[in-house]
Amino acid sequence: MILIISFSHADTCEQIYFYNSDTNINNYKQLKIEFDRFFGRIGKYTFQPFDDKNIFENQLKEKKFCMLILSSWYLKDLQEKLSLIPILIAHRKGVDSQQILLIKKVTSGNDKKVIPKGNLASSMSNEYSKALIKKILINSNYDHNLNVLRVPKDIDALMAVGFGMSTYALSTSHSFKMLSMINPPLYHKLTSIGQKVASPLMICAFLYNQKHAKLIDAFVNIDKIPEGKNSIKMLGIDGFKMYKESNK
Repeated sequence: MILIISFSHADTCEQIYFYNSDTNINNYKQLKIEFDRFFGRIGKYTFQPFDDKNIFENQLKEKKFCMLILSSWYLKDLQEKLSLIPILIAHRKGVDSQQILLIKKVTSGNDKKVIPKGNLASSMSNEYSKALIKKILINSNYDHNLNVLRVPKDIDALMAVGFGMSTYALSTSHSFKMLSMINPPLYHKLTSIGQKVASPLMICAFLYNQKHAKLIDAFVNIDKIPEGKNSIKMLGIDGFKMYKESNK
């Protein structure tokens, strides 16, 4: 997940927008409350989470300068439309990347068998999903002709496979682990196949100047502030650190 700031001709940044299909958040109201408490300690900032991609992008059309928290793959898509600069990247257990898995339903016989056609449930873009499939199944001899079935969240992709609406699902290992706690029976019906592919976690990016140094510092130290701990816990991360070009 990536935190970025879209900027244009503006002097202040007071709004932080969040949209990330990789996270499985059920209570957006509580997420806003927790982040507003955190930002209330450092200045006049407003946190606004979104669970709908189209509404989120429509809001961005009206903004000249704002901070965004996004998944790394979605950042790449938006950089084609907006001027976005990554500054911070999330980390979990000391690691700033996550594993992307290809999930299928357990069947009798060879559970690792690849079927070269069918639906691929994914919360990611069609292009990125197909690129991931090529990496995950790089050693397969099949010409994979999969139809990408777009869903709002990782957890929805896993549900689609579990209930027979899709042959495969793309999911982060974190979301797959979450499923084992949310719905153990469904989790045990699914298995991962192919190679695991590393992808950066969410990134924090914005126009880097001295006026916003305190905002950067606040995110770097978010795990040391009680209100901050509650916020990042809901995002499933341990904190943020400075983004480096190597993270690409």
